[in-house]
Amino acid sequence: MFGQAGETEFDLRFDMFGIPVRIHPIFWLSSAWLVWDGDDPARVFVGVLCVLVSVLVHELGHALMSRRYGYPSEIVLYFLGGYATATRFSTWKNVRVSAAGPLAGLGLFALTYFSFRYLARNHIQLLTSDHVIGYSIVWLLFMNLMWSVINLVPCLPLDGGRIAQQLIEHYSPRGAALRVVQWSIASSGAVCLWGVYCINHPEANMIPIPQILLPGLPVEMIQPDPKFLTIFFGILCAQHVANYNELQGRH
Repeated sequence: MFGQAGETEFDLRFDMFGIPVRIHPIFWLSSAWLVWDGDDPARVFVGVLCVLVSVLVHELGHALMSRRYGYPSEIVLYFLGGYATATRFSTWKNVRVSAAGPLAGLGLFALTYFSFRYLARNHIQLLTSDHVIGYSIVWLLFMNLMWSVINLVPCLPLDGGRIAQQLIEHYSPRGAALRVVQWSIASSGAVCLWGVYCINHPEANMIPIPQILLPGLPVEMIQPDPKFLTIFFGILCAQHVANYNELQGRH
């Protein structure tokens, strides 16, 4: 999602659906940090696998859509995420390529959610936090909800920001660069403010989900940390404010 990952001799390489995949060592380290449980290495292993599956599905969405339009994309997994190499298509093809990643993640979220509902009705004992199935479902729900929703925020360099950029450049090309940055500032700033609210009101969730939809599972377990997202989007907001000032200085 951010920057390019240089190749190393420790990269893991394989093909998936005919698409080359390269996993940088930092992906494993950052994923282990995200799911770390020092008391149970087995849970860390399962958590890393859930992160791997979630990020791969997201990037496969981008890559498969790019291949549909004739571009031989490659997937690279890097720090807490990854990217699928792409090229410039027409506006609506670019929009579809950008949207395909989050939509693939939401599709996996939906599949995991309906599996959870089935188990909650028929095999509730499998959903305890001590059971590998229950633990895996929590991580898959968390990763695919968080990853997809965050990526749909209309702020560059996120997928939602790329979609907004394509539409603005297509429908209002004059002064598009400034408007794209303004959208990024407004959206990242709004997420920051919501994060601050959630920090000061523990009963609020970053991604509001009615508890009734998750019987037997506290909704807080699949919520991103508001402090992390406030810092993350705060950094993006500050970067775009600097970009905006630079663009203004050119006019």
